[in-house]
Amino acid sequence: MPSSSLSLKLISSLLLLSPSALSFTPCPLLGPAFPPFQLDPSSKELSKAFKELKHELDDQIISGNGSHGVTYPKTTTFSLSLFSTNEGPASDGPFMFDYHYTAPAQKQSKDFRAADANSVYRIGGLSQIFTIWTLLASADDGVLADPVAKYLPELGTAKKDADGLVEWDLVTVGQLASHMAGIARDSCVSDSNAEVHSVHGLQKSPDSFPLCTSLSEEDALARLAQQKPAAFPDSTPLYSNMGFEVLGYVIQNITGQSFEEALQETILSPLGLNETSLNRPSNSSMGIIPANETASGWKNEYGGAAPAISMFSSITDLSLAGKAILNSTLLSHIETKRWLNPVTHTSNPANSIGYPWIIYSGGEYPNTSMVDTYTYYSDIGLYSSYLGLVPDYNVGFAILAADSIASPDLNAHADIIGDIILGALISTATNQAGENFGGGYRASDNSSLIAVSADKLPGLFIEDFVSNGANFRKTLASLTGVQDSDDLSIRLYPTGLISQTKSGSKQTFRAVLQDKTELADNGTPTCVSFLDVGKLKYNDASLDEFIFDVNKDGAAVGVEIPALGVTLKRSQD
Repeated sequence: MPSSSLSLKLISSLLLLSPSALSFTPCPLLGPAFPPFQLDPSSKELSKAFKELKHELDDQIISGNGSHGVTYPKTTTFSLSLFSTNEGPASDGPFMFDYHYTAPAQKQSKDFRAADANSVYRIGGLSQIFTIWTLLASADDGVLADPVAKYLPELGTAKKDADGLVEWDLVTVGQLASHMAGIARDSCVSDSNAEVHSVHGLQKSPDSFPLCTSLSEEDALARLAQQKPAAFPDSTPLYSNMGFEVLGYVIQNITGQSFEEALQETILSPLGLNETSLNRPSNSSMGIIPANETASGWKNEYGGAAPAISMFSSITDLSLAGKAILNSTLLSHIETKRWLNPVTHTSNPANSIGYPWIIYSGGEYPNTSMVDTYTYYSDIGLYSSYLGLVPDYNVGFAILAADSIASPDLNAHADIIGDIILGALISTATNQAGENFGGGYRASDNSSLIAVSADKLPGLFIEDFVSNGANFRKTLASLTGVQDSDDLSIRLYPTGLISQTKSGSKQTFRAVLQDKTELADNGTPTCVSFLDVGKLKYNDASLDEFIFDVNKDGAAVGVEIPALGVTLKRSQD
C-alpha cells in the first residue's frame, strides 16, 4: 500500500537479513507460498479481521484520525469492499465485506443520496484498467509489442522531417499501456482545467491549446503527431493520459467500433456491470454527487481522453470486475498471468509498474513471503478511487470516495486493509495447508516415507524423508554440500501447475533446499533459489518435484515423487 510505513517495513526486513540478526532465511519461489485454500467470512480468522477492520473504520469516522493518517469524515463519503475468488462462501457474492459512510456534508448536497453498494462514483484513472482490459480482450496480447504506427499510420508518417517530435513508429502499444512511452501527461485540457486557470493566477490557455471535447478524432491525431517527447521510451515510467487517449484510438482501429462500443461489448455487458459506464449516466439518481454536478466534476466530459479518465462505477461493479480479472473470466489464464506482472521498477524498491498497475511489494520478509498488490488509484474532480488485487491470495479491495471540498486521500483506508486482512489470509492459508497437506506419506511396504508440516514460515516443509529404506535427507544434504543433514531445510512451494482429475486434482510443488546454518548468498540480502530449481535430476526427473494427489475437498491423499519412482499414500492417523 502507498505509505511511508511500507518503506520502513522494507528497511526492517533488510535489517533482519544482517548476520547478527538472523541465521537462516527461507528463500521461497515467487508467487503463492501456500496451496489453494478456502475462505469463509464466518471463519475465526476472517470474522475477527472484519470486526477489527470495521472498528478501525468506525474510529476513523469518530476521530478523523486513523493508524495511517488523517481522514475527513465531515466531508468525505466513501464505499469500501473486499472480494475473493477462493473456493468457499467468501466468493458467493460480489464481495465478502463492505462498508459505507455518508458524510454530513453530503447530506446537504443538492443531489443527496446515501452511500451503499450500488452508489455510483466517478473513478477517473481507474478507466485505464478497463481500457487495457478491452485491448487484451479484443486482440492477442502480442499487440503490446506492436508499434503504435501499425494501427495509427497517420502518427508514423506525419512530418518525418520535424526534429524533436515523438517517433510514434518506435513507440509500442505496451509502452503506452505501462506509462513507459516517454510522452507527455496530456495532449489537451479538460473543461475543468480551463475553468481554474484564472482562479489560481495562471494565464488563460491560448486558443491554440484546445479542450479535449473540442477535438475530432482527425484533429486529435494531428495534434498527437506533433507532440514532443518527455523522456526516451523505456527509460522511466511517466504517467500519461495521452498514452491512453492513443490506446483508445488503437482499440477503435482493431475492433472497428467506437471505444465506448468496444468497452461495452467486450467488458461491461459480458460481466453485467450495469452501473459502470464510460460517460456520465443518463440518470444521476444513483450517483454520489458532492456539492453539485458542476463543482464535483460529475458532468465533465473528456472527448478523446475518455479512455484515460472518464468512467463511472459502483463498489459492486468494481468488485465484480476485480473478481473477473483474478478468475481470468474474459482472458485466458496465461494472458492474465502476463497482465499481472511487473514491466519496470521505479526509484522506490518496493514499487513496480505494470499495465498500468502500480505494484506494491509488501509482507514481512523473512517471516512471510513478499506479497505483491496490484493497485491503481486516481482522483478527478472531487472524487477518488482505489482498486487493489492480490493474486497470490486471490483477493482484492475497492474504495470509492467523494468529498465536498477536495478529492480525498484514500491511503489511510487502503493501508489498514493491508495491515489487518493480510495477516488473516496468511493465518488461514497456513492453517489449511497444515490440515490439508500435513502428516505422513508412506509407500505400501513402508520402504519410503516423508513427513510434511506447516509452520509460520512460507510453504510446507519436510521433516523426515526416507527412500528405499535410506535416509534421503542425508543424500540430499550430500548432493547440496550441507555437512549436517539436520541443517538441511526442505521447503515445498506450489507452482500453480494444477490438473483436474475425476477425484480432485494433481498439484505440483517444488522443493527449495537450503543450509539453515548459512545466510542466503553469504550474507547479502538476496534470494535466488530459482537458480537451483531442477538442478538435481535422476532418471530424467527433478529430485525437487512433488506431485500431490488432492481430493475434491482440497485434502491431499497421496504424493508422487517422479525422480524416485514412488507414490506415497497419506496416513489416516
